[in-house]
Amino acid sequence: MRRLFITTVPVILLVGAVVVAVGQAPTPPAESAAPSSPQSLPQSLPQSSPVGLPSSPPKVLPGMATTPLPPSVPPTPGDPPLSRFEPLASFPVHTQNAVRGVVLGAAWMTRMHQPHGRFLYGYNPALRQPLAGDHDLKQARGALALAQAAKFTGDEKQATLAAQSVLALLAATRADPADPNVRVPVHSYLTCNRVGFAALVALAIYELPGADEKLLAEAERLCALLRKNCRPDGSVHYTDGASEDPVKVEPAGRNAYPGLALHALAVGNRLRPAAWKVDCVRKGLGHYRAVFRDQPHPLLAATLTPAFAELYQQTPTPEAAAAVFEMNDWLCGLQIAGNDPRTPHWAGAFRSVVDGRPGDTPPGPETGLYVASLAAACQLTRLVPDLDRHTKYKSALADAIHFLSGLQYLETTTRHFEATFRASMLVGGFHLTPEDGNLRIDGTANAVSGLVRFLGCGAER
Repeated sequence: MRRLFITTVPVILLVGAVVVAVGQAPTPPAESAAPSSPQSLPQSLPQSSPVGLPSSPPKVLPGMATTPLPPSVPPTPGDPPLSRFEPLASFPVHTQNAVRGVVLGAAWMTRMHQPHGRFLYGYNPALRQPLAGDHDLKQARGALALAQAAKFTGDEKQATLAAQSVLALLAATRADPADPNVRVPVHSYLTCNRVGFAALVALAIYELPGADEKLLAEAERLCALLRKNCRPDGSVHYTDGASEDPVKVEPAGRNAYPGLALHALAVGNRLRPAAWKVDCVRKGLGHYRAVFRDQPHPLLAATLTPAFAELYQQTPTPEAAAAVFEMNDWLCGLQIAGNDPRTPHWAGAFRSVVDGRPGDTPPGPETGLYVASLAAACQLTRLVPDLDRHTKYKSALADAIHFLSGLQYLETTTRHFEATFRASMLVGGFHLTPEDGNLRIDGTANAVSGLVRFLGCGAER
């Protein structure tokens, strides 16, 4: 793939232009616009294929648990991963739906992209009005997902738009006056958590197809900020006050921000190796494995798993694999069964946890984060290997994708809307819950990220 346009235009000029544009109010795309249709989309992709719960997993015979699994088939060099799924009809239905989910979801995100580099935050289809509540963390989620989708589909337009979003987000950071090698967000954690924001932007840069050295250097400066927030005991300090206890200031943040920080450092080590990155992630492994055992939470599992799975792939550590399996075994226990009479339309999703107990919050596209977690764990079972867990995670993934696919607006589920409106604003987006039809950029981003991770984990066949 050719280098992105950012290699020919000085990053400083682009960032400067974005600073002025970020404050502009977002405008919905014209309703006459038709959704883009990437050339690499297989012709056999079902736009409205039926989605059914997978059958029971095959019986595992005694002695098979340590049998090595066959390697996944890599794409032909130079071809995007999407090309592996031709003909699409030869794959299981849930895999077909995952491919459709990524392609249509990324096309929806492309249409939601604004000229100043940010996405339209959200939309209420019933009122045909944008949603209030835009947030930099959610914009960063969108940039990360679009970069991942562009790498999967090979779509250069999506790669370019993802790069523009990264530049817009970098405009909300500055060089640390005390250390020019550190880049810090300009907002306080009360407005946008700095650790989470820096981690997501760094991850988005690392996922960009053909990211140049200047952008990779910016990602390293963001990782340098994360390093400053890593404590000797392995914890990640995710609030601004150096002397305050983050868990007391923002208790829910422990489930999200430390895992993102450790994941960014682990991925950064793959691209730009540094001993301190591995050291931070290893210490984090010891600390947060204990935290999870004491107060397990699905989001904590979903954010820590990619970091520890990445650590194991780079430097095989038994403790990393054990932590991944422990968290995802527990996560499988939260999955809602299809025969649950209380919420049959939630089948395949995962129950929330409130005060340490399973809750009844309606599930939504955050299921994509749990799909990404199980996909990372499933990929790890091929390296250990562990066929029993591979079968277990594969079955859980199929059920989760069944639920997630039901949240995506398709042509067949939006025919009661006017044709040009549904084509420009609805098709491809993932609405917030089975009961809430509103769209939000981070919702579709979470779904797309999870499906991309599934399609490369080895459980797609």
